[in-house]
Amino acid sequence: MEIILKDRCAKQTITRDDGSTVARMIIDAWDNEEKIVIDFSNILIASVSFLDEAFGKLAFDHPKEVLTQKISFKNMQEYDKALLNDIFLSRYHQKELGQNGFSKADKKKRIPQTRNRKPKST
Repeated sequence: MEIILKDRCAKQTITRDDGSTVARMIIDAWDNEEKIVIDFSNILIASVSFLDEAFGKLAFDHPKEVLTQKISFKNMQEYDKALLNDIFLSRYHQKELGQNGFSKADKKKRIPQTRNRKPKST
């Protein structure tokens, strides 16, 4: 399956809502397609929000090896490639730590916040 962003999204490649449209296409095709090709048709996206929502969040659901075998990108600007790689690295790192960004060891070290704490008098 090939998703040509220029045809499917027109110029709607900026917001998280725009990215979720592409993510939905990928998720809907995931079990039925051996390979999903995303064709950027040499358009520049340069939106972290769009790229993260469309592709980055897939890292939470699929191991890197599976994701790289299933999805490929073509006609992508170098700037977008670098941005997407950074997003994937960040999401996989976040997944290793836990989705909130803290490892289990970090959680034990954290001091709980107490609410309604009165300020110290001086």
